[in-house]
Amino acid sequence: MAIANDYTDSASWETWQSDPSTRTAVQPWDRYVAFSGTVGTSAVDALNLYAGPYYNLDQGGAAGTTANWELATTGSPGINRILNPSIENATISEFTADGSAISRTTANPHLGSAELTANPANSAAKEGFYVTTDTLAGGTSRTSDAYIVASGMVRGASASGDAVMQITDSDGTVLATGTAVDLTTDYQRVSVTYKLTTTPTAYRIKFCSNTQHNINMYWDCLMWDKRQNTALIDYVDGSLAGGNGYQWQGTANLSISKHLMPMGAIRGISIRNTHASQVLYVSFDCTAEASTAAIKLTGNDTTEHNHFISTHPLDFRKNVSVYGSGSSTGYEGVIWGVAAPVG
Repeated sequence: MAIANDYTDSASWETWQSDPSTRTAVQPWDRYVAFSGTVGTSAVDALNLYAGPYYNLDQGGAAGTTANWELATTGSPGINRILNPSIENATISEFTADGSAISRTTANPHLGSAELTANPANSAAKEGFYVTTDTLAGGTSRTSDAYIVASGMVRGASASGDAVMQITDSDGTVLATGTAVDLTTDYQRVSVTYKLTTTPTAYRIKFCSNTQHNINMYWDCLMWDKRQNTALIDYVDGSLAGGNGYQWQGTANLSISKHLMPMGAIRGISIRNTHASQVLYVSFDCTAEASTAAIKLTGNDTTEHNHFISTHPLDFRKNVSVYGSGSSTGYEGVIWGVAAPVG
Protein backbone atom coordinates (compact mmCIF):
# COMPACT_ATOMS: atom_id res chain seq x y z
CA MET A 1 0.00 0.00 0.00
CA ALA A 2 1.28 3.45 -0.88
CA ILE A 3 1.98 5.94 1.90
CA ALA A 4 -0.65 8.67 1.84
CA ASN A 5 0.83 11.00 4.47
CA ASP A 6 3.79 13.20 3.60
CA TYR A 7 7.01 12.85 5.57
CA THR A 8 10.21 14.79 4.95
CA ASP A 9 12.43 12.81 7.30
CA SER A 10 12.26 10.68 10.45
CA ALA A 11 13.44 13.34 12.90
CA SER A 12 9.88 13.88 14.09
CA TRP A 13 8.75 10.26 14.13
CA GLU A 14 7.13 10.77 17.53
CA THR A 15 4.36 12.79 15.85
CA TRP A 16 3.54 10.21 13.20
CA GLN A 17 0.99 8.50 15.43
CA SER A 18 -1.09 10.21 18.11
CA ASP A 19 -3.08 8.25 20.66
CA PRO A 20 -6.35 9.76 21.88
CA SER A 21 -6.33 11.15 25.39
CA THR A 22 -8.57 9.70 28.08
CA ARG A 23 -11.03 12.52 27.38
CA THR A 24 -11.16 12.09 23.59
CA ALA A 25 -11.20 8.28 23.82
CA VAL A 26 -14.67 8.41 25.38
CA GLN A 27 -15.96 11.35 23.35
CA PRO A 28 -19.38 10.61 21.84
CA TRP A 29 -19.34 9.82 18.15
CA ASP A 30 -21.18 12.92 16.97
CA ARG A 31 -19.95 13.10 13.36
CA TYR A 32 -20.94 10.82 10.50
CA VAL A 33 -20.62 10.62 6.72
CA ALA A 34 -22.83 8.40 4.59
CA PHE A 35 -21.16 7.51 1.29
CA SER A 36 -21.60 5.49 -1.89
CA GLY A 37 -19.94 5.23 -5.27
CA THR A 38 -18.08 3.03 -7.71
CA VAL A 39 -14.37 2.41 -8.15
CA GLY A 40 -12.17 0.60 -10.64
CA THR A 41 -8.49 -0.32 -10.59
CA SER A 42 -7.42 3.19 -9.56
CA ALA A 43 -7.91 3.85 -5.85
CA VAL A 44 -10.26 6.62 -4.71
CA ASP A 45 -11.03 8.03 -1.27
CA ALA A 46 -14.46 7.21 0.12
CA LEU A 47 -13.61 9.78 2.79
CA ASN A 48 -10.78 12.28 3.08
CA LEU A 49 -10.34 14.07 6.40
CA TYR A 50 -8.90 17.57 6.40
CA ALA A 51 -8.14 17.69 10.13
CA GLY A 52 -5.53 15.62 11.88
CA PRO A 53 -1.88 15.39 12.88
CA TYR A 54 -0.55 16.42 9.49
CA TYR A 55 -3.13 18.91 8.30
CA ASN A 56 -4.46 22.35 9.11
CA LEU A 57 -8.16 22.68 9.77
CA ASP A 58 -8.88 25.45 7.26
CA GLN A 59 -8.87 23.41 4.05
CA GLY A 60 -12.53 23.06 3.29
CA GLY A 61 -12.97 25.56 0.47
CA ALA A 62 -11.19 28.87 0.95
CA ALA A 63 -11.11 29.30 -2.81
CA GLY A 64 -14.89 29.21 -2.92
CA THR A 65 -15.41 25.70 -4.28
CA THR A 66 -18.99 24.76 -3.46
CA ALA A 67 -18.21 21.05 -3.83
CA ASN A 68 -15.81 21.40 -0.90
CA TRP A 69 -18.24 23.47 1.15
CA GLU A 70 -20.80 20.68 0.91
CA LEU A 71 -18.50 18.05 2.43
CA ALA A 72 -19.27 17.17 6.03
CA THR A 73 -15.56 16.57 6.69
CA THR A 74 -14.33 20.01 5.62
CA GLY A 75 -14.70 23.65 6.46
CA SER A 76 -13.50 25.98 9.17
CA PRO A 77 -15.30 26.28 12.50
CA GLY A 78 -16.90 29.68 12.78
CA ILE A 79 -19.97 31.87 12.78
CA ASN A 80 -21.56 33.72 9.89
CA ARG A 81 -23.26 36.81 11.29
CA ILE A 82 -24.98 37.72 8.03
CA LEU A 83 -28.57 36.51 8.35
CA ASN A 84 -29.34 35.81 4.68
CA PRO A 85 -25.86 34.98 3.41
CA SER A 86 -26.75 33.14 0.20
CA ILE A 87 -29.77 35.39 -0.51
CA GLU A 88 -32.12 32.39 -0.38
CA ASN A 89 -34.71 34.35 1.59
CA ALA A 90 -36.67 37.13 -0.13
CA THR A 91 -35.94 39.46 2.80
CA ILE A 92 -32.88 41.57 2.02
CA SER A 93 -33.50 44.42 4.47
CA GLU A 94 -30.20 43.79 6.31
CA PHE A 95 -28.40 45.07 3.18
CA THR A 96 -28.30 48.85 2.72
CA ALA A 97 -27.75 50.23 -0.78
CA ASP A 98 -24.90 52.74 -1.05
CA GLY A 99 -24.50 54.30 -4.48
CA SER A 100 -26.25 51.46 -6.29
CA ALA A 101 -29.62 49.81 -6.65
CA ILE A 102 -29.77 46.33 -5.10
CA SER A 103 -32.20 43.49 -5.70
CA ARG A 104 -32.56 39.77 -5.10
CA THR A 105 -32.18 37.92 -8.41
CA THR A 106 -32.03 34.25 -9.39
CA ALA A 107 -30.24 34.10 -12.74
CA ASN A 108 -26.62 33.78 -11.56
CA PRO A 109 -26.24 32.15 -8.14
CA HIS A 110 -22.95 30.75 -6.88
CA LEU A 111 -24.62 28.65 -4.21
CA GLY A 112 -28.29 27.85 -3.88
CA SER A 113 -30.84 29.59 -6.08
CA ALA A 114 -30.32 33.35 -5.70
CA GLU A 115 -27.82 36.18 -5.53
CA LEU A 116 -27.81 39.88 -4.66
CA THR A 117 -27.42 42.11 -7.71
CA ALA A 118 -25.86 45.54 -7.24
CA ASN A 119 -26.40 47.97 -10.12
CA PRO A 120 -23.86 50.80 -9.66
CA ALA A 121 -25.01 54.35 -10.34
CA ASN A 122 -21.75 54.95 -12.25
CA SER A 123 -21.22 58.30 -10.55
CA ALA A 124 -18.31 57.40 -8.23
CA ALA A 125 -16.08 54.61 -7.04
CA LYS A 126 -17.05 52.29 -4.16
CA GLU A 127 -20.73 51.93 -5.11
CA GLY A 128 -22.56 48.92 -3.72
CA PHE A 129 -24.16 48.01 -0.39
CA TYR A 130 -23.24 47.33 3.22
CA VAL A 131 -24.32 45.48 6.34
CA THR A 132 -24.07 47.00 9.80
CA THR A 133 -22.50 44.99 12.61
CA ASP A 134 -23.61 44.91 16.19
CA THR A 135 -21.46 46.77 18.73
CA LEU A 136 -17.99 45.20 18.80
CA ALA A 137 -14.83 45.73 20.85
CA GLY A 138 -11.34 44.30 20.63
CA GLY A 139 -8.95 42.95 23.20
CA THR A 140 -6.81 44.65 25.80
CA SER A 141 -3.34 43.89 27.05
CA ARG A 142 -4.85 41.11 29.18
CA THR A 143 -7.05 39.52 26.54
CA SER A 144 -6.74 38.34 22.97
CA ASP A 145 -6.81 40.64 19.98
CA ALA A 146 -10.02 40.59 17.94
CA TYR A 147 -10.70 41.18 14.26
CA ILE A 148 -13.57 41.50 11.83
CA VAL A 149 -13.01 38.95 9.06
CA ALA A 150 -15.44 39.32 6.15
CA SER A 151 -15.74 37.84 2.67
CA GLY A 152 -18.05 37.36 -0.30
CA MET A 153 -18.22 35.83 -3.75
CA VAL A 154 -18.65 38.21 -6.69
CA ARG A 155 -18.86 38.09 -10.49
CA GLY A 156 -19.78 40.58 -13.15
CA ALA A 157 -22.56 40.71 -15.70
CA SER A 158 -19.65 40.96 -18.14
CA ALA A 159 -15.88 40.66 -17.90
CA SER A 160 -15.25 44.30 -17.08
CA GLY A 161 -15.36 46.52 -14.04
CA ASP A 162 -14.05 45.56 -10.61
CA ALA A 163 -15.09 44.85 -7.02
CA VAL A 164 -13.69 45.21 -3.52
CA MET A 165 -14.71 45.02 0.12
CA GLN A 166 -14.28 47.67 2.81
CA ILE A 167 -14.85 48.14 6.53
CA THR A 168 -15.98 51.60 7.59
CA ASP A 169 -17.16 53.22 10.78
CA SER A 170 -20.86 53.91 11.31
CA ASP A 171 -20.54 57.20 9.39
CA GLY A 172 -18.90 55.62 6.35
CA THR A 173 -15.29 56.63 7.02
CA VAL A 174 -13.06 53.93 5.54
CA LEU A 175 -11.02 51.92 8.06
CA ALA A 176 -9.84 49.01 5.90
CA THR A 177 -9.94 48.06 2.22
CA GLY A 178 -9.38 44.57 0.88
CA THR A 179 -7.69 43.50 -2.32
CA ALA A 180 -9.72 44.47 -5.40
CA VAL A 181 -10.47 42.00 -8.20
CA ASP A 182 -11.23 42.58 -11.87
CA LEU A 183 -14.69 41.22 -12.58
CA THR A 184 -15.14 38.21 -14.83
CA THR A 185 -18.18 36.06 -15.53
CA ASP A 186 -16.91 33.53 -12.97
CA TYR A 187 -17.25 34.02 -9.23
CA GLN A 188 -14.21 35.13 -7.24
CA ARG A 189 -13.77 35.49 -3.50
CA VAL A 190 -12.97 38.89 -2.03
CA SER A 191 -12.33 39.67 1.62
CA VAL A 192 -11.32 42.31 4.14
CA THR A 193 -10.09 42.29 7.75
CA TYR A 194 -9.88 44.91 10.48
CA LYS A 195 -8.39 44.86 13.98
CA LEU A 196 -10.98 46.04 16.48
CA THR A 197 -10.22 48.76 18.98
CA THR A 198 -11.08 48.52 22.66
CA THR A 199 -13.90 51.06 22.23
CA PRO A 200 -17.30 49.39 21.63
CA THR A 201 -18.34 50.44 18.13
CA ALA A 202 -20.67 49.39 15.32
CA TYR A 203 -19.15 49.04 11.86
CA ARG A 204 -20.24 48.77 8.25
CA ILE A 205 -19.02 45.95 6.02
CA LYS A 206 -19.23 47.14 2.44
CA PHE A 207 -19.43 45.13 -0.80
CA CYS A 208 -18.80 47.48 -3.71
CA SER A 209 -17.09 48.50 -6.92
CA ASN A 210 -13.46 49.53 -6.66
CA THR A 211 -13.44 52.16 -9.40
CA GLN A 212 -16.33 53.94 -11.07
CA HIS A 213 -18.20 51.70 -13.51
CA ASN A 214 -21.71 50.63 -14.49
CA ILE A 215 -21.29 46.84 -14.64
CA ASN A 216 -23.82 44.88 -12.59
CA MET A 217 -22.17 42.92 -9.78
CA TYR A 218 -23.62 39.61 -8.59
CA TRP A 219 -22.85 38.88 -4.93
CA ASP A 220 -23.35 35.58 -3.11
CA CYS A 221 -22.06 33.64 -0.07
CA LEU A 222 -21.57 36.72 2.09
CA MET A 223 -20.21 36.46 5.62
CA TRP A 224 -18.46 38.14 8.50
CA ASP A 225 -17.28 36.95 11.87
CA LYS A 226 -15.42 38.26 14.91
CA ARG A 227 -12.18 36.28 15.12
CA GLN A 228 -8.97 36.17 17.12
CA ASN A 229 -6.81 36.38 14.00
CA THR A 230 -7.10 37.42 10.37
CA ALA A 231 -7.23 33.91 8.88
CA LEU A 232 -9.89 33.76 6.16
CA ILE A 233 -12.25 30.94 7.07
CA ASP A 234 -14.41 28.86 4.78
CA TYR A 235 -17.93 30.01 3.98
CA VAL A 236 -20.56 29.06 6.55
CA ASP A 237 -24.32 28.77 6.40
CA GLY A 238 -26.67 26.45 8.22
CA SER A 239 -27.79 24.55 5.12
CA LEU A 240 -24.39 23.22 4.06
CA ALA A 241 -23.56 19.50 4.18
CA GLY A 242 -27.06 18.46 5.07
CA GLY A 243 -26.78 20.02 8.52
CA ASN A 244 -23.88 17.79 9.60
CA GLY A 245 -21.97 20.32 11.70
CA TYR A 246 -23.72 23.35 10.17
CA GLN A 247 -26.53 25.01 12.11
CA TRP A 248 -28.91 27.95 11.90
CA GLN A 249 -29.49 29.83 15.13
CA GLY A 250 -33.11 30.45 14.16
CA THR A 251 -34.99 30.64 10.88
CA ALA A 252 -33.14 29.02 7.98
CA ASN A 253 -31.63 31.61 5.63
CA LEU A 254 -32.65 34.41 7.97
CA SER A 255 -30.50 34.02 11.09
CA ILE A 256 -26.92 33.67 12.29
CA SER A 257 -25.33 30.35 11.32
CA LYS A 258 -22.51 28.30 12.78
CA HIS A 259 -20.14 25.57 11.68
CA LEU A 260 -18.80 23.18 14.28
CA MET A 261 -15.41 21.51 14.00
CA PRO A 262 -15.52 18.85 11.25
CA MET A 263 -14.66 15.20 11.73
CA GLY A 264 -11.07 14.81 12.88
CA ALA A 265 -10.82 11.09 13.63
CA ILE A 266 -12.59 8.01 12.26
CA ARG A 267 -13.98 5.76 15.01
CA GLY A 268 -16.28 3.39 13.14
CA ILE A 269 -17.24 2.22 9.67
CA SER A 270 -19.75 0.01 7.91
CA ILE A 271 -18.95 -0.60 4.24
CA ARG A 272 -20.50 -3.02 1.75
CA ASN A 273 -19.30 -4.18 -1.64
CA THR A 274 -22.43 -3.82 -3.76
CA HIS A 275 -21.01 -5.68 -6.78
CA ALA A 276 -22.09 -9.31 -7.05
CA SER A 277 -18.75 -10.77 -8.13
CA GLN A 278 -15.89 -8.24 -8.14
CA VAL A 279 -13.65 -7.65 -5.13
CA LEU A 280 -13.46 -4.40 -3.14
CA TYR A 281 -10.27 -3.60 -1.22
CA VAL A 282 -10.42 -1.13 1.70
CA SER A 283 -7.52 0.61 3.46
CA PHE A 284 -7.21 3.32 6.14
CA ASP A 285 -4.75 6.23 6.21
CA CYS A 286 -3.06 5.10 3.01
CA THR A 287 -3.90 4.27 -0.61
CA ALA A 288 -5.68 0.96 -1.20
CA GLU A 289 -4.46 -1.61 -3.68
CA ALA A 290 -5.14 -5.26 -4.42
CA SER A 291 -3.01 -6.90 -1.74
CA THR A 292 -3.26 -8.94 1.43
CA ALA A 293 -2.56 -5.73 3.40
CA ALA A 294 -6.00 -4.34 2.45
CA ILE A 295 -9.37 -5.46 3.81
CA LYS A 296 -10.80 -7.72 1.10
CA LEU A 297 -14.56 -7.72 0.51
CA THR A 298 -15.88 -10.24 -1.97
CA GLY A 299 -19.16 -9.73 -3.86
CA ASN A 300 -21.95 -8.35 -1.65
CA ASP A 301 -19.73 -8.70 1.43
CA THR A 302 -19.81 -6.20 4.33
CA THR A 303 -17.31 -5.26 7.02
CA GLU A 304 -18.36 -3.33 10.09
CA HIS A 305 -16.36 -1.85 12.94
CA ASN A 306 -18.33 0.35 15.30
CA HIS A 307 -19.49 0.76 18.88
CA PHE A 308 -22.51 -1.51 18.40
CA ILE A 309 -20.42 -4.63 17.88
CA SER A 310 -17.01 -3.77 19.32
CA THR A 311 -15.55 -2.24 22.46
CA HIS A 312 -12.49 -1.18 20.46
CA PRO A 313 -13.43 1.51 17.96
CA LEU A 314 -11.15 2.58 15.15
CA ASP A 315 -8.89 5.62 15.34
CA PHE A 316 -7.75 6.76 11.90
CA ARG A 317 -7.01 10.36 11.01
CA LYS A 318 -6.70 10.80 7.26
CA ASN A 319 -8.69 8.75 4.77
CA VAL A 320 -10.61 5.64 3.83
CA SER A 321 -9.38 4.41 0.46
CA VAL A 322 -11.08 1.84 -1.81
CA TYR A 323 -9.89 -0.12 -4.85
CA GLY A 324 -11.82 -2.48 -7.15
CA SER A 325 -10.76 -5.63 -8.94
CA GLY A 326 -12.60 -4.34 -12.00
CA SER A 327 -14.46 -1.31 -13.29
CA SER A 328 -17.66 -0.12 -11.62
CA THR A 329 -17.13 -1.96 -8.35
CA GLY A 330 -19.84 -0.44 -6.18
CA TYR A 331 -19.62 0.40 -2.50
CA GLU A 332 -21.78 2.08 0.14
CA GLY A 333 -21.77 2.64 3.86
CA VAL A 334 -21.38 5.09 6.72
CA ILE A 335 -18.36 6.38 8.61
CA TRP A 336 -18.62 7.48 12.26
CA GLY A 337 -16.18 9.82 13.93
CA VAL A 338 -15.36 12.54 16.42
CA ALA A 339 -14.42 16.16 15.97
CA ALA A 340 -11.19 16.31 17.96
CA PRO A 341 -8.28 16.76 15.49
CA VAL A 342 -5.50 15.65 17.81
CA GLY A 343 -1.85 15.46 16.86
